Amino acid sequence: MSDVKAELRRRSMARRDLVTPREAHEAATSIARRGAALVERIAREASLGDTLVVSVYWPIRSELNTRPLIDALAAEGYRVTLPVMHKVRHPLVFRAFTPGDDLVKGPFGLSEPSDDKPAYDPDIVFSPLAAFDRRGFRLGYGGGIYDATLGELRAAKRVVAVGLAYSCQEADQAPVEPHDQRLDYVMTERETIQFSAIDASVKARSDAAP
Repeated sequence: MSDVKAELRRRSMARRDLVTPREAHEAATSIARRGAALVERIAREASLGDTLVVSVYWPIRSELNTRPLIDALAAEGYRVTLPVMHKVRHPLVFRAFTPGDDLVKGPFGLSEPSDDKPAYDPDIVFSPLAAFDRRGFRLGYGGGIYDATLGELRAAKRVVAVGLAYSCQEADQAPVEPHDQRLDYVMTERETIQFSAIDASVKARSDAAP
């Protein structure tokens, strides 16, 4: 299983690395628009309003750029957090972030809010990924961090997980292990895919990107 995952991860991320700057910019703009609309709909349906907490990853390498999404969510008044990583295979901590805040380098070299920022448990988690399939499963980077995090969060409350990726990262079938957490949505530059929480089939597809 580990060899299969490693090869799929390598091929998918190699394709992601070929995305051009123009394509990356257009994707980030589309994701910001559709991501903010999705958050607004979830907040309204759950009657959470401005108490809703959203986690968005800070992009590294060739990951889909989330900075426009962070700006859009903050402009709408949502409580935005960034993930903070302490240990591999351990749940993330989510600390408050406002555009313009300084970030510090964490123990794994990632840009993160400092420890004096308050921590919140998010209601919506936008996660990066190496690959995804149309059953709603993601292949991460091998640390098991988001699976551990979603497992812990979902044991306490309803948490919506949204994977962000380029369409070139889609796989026919991502390898699945018992601890793997299913996504509720995947957003690419082309579409938003919603997965049924009951049978993992594609439930709806909407808002194809221009």
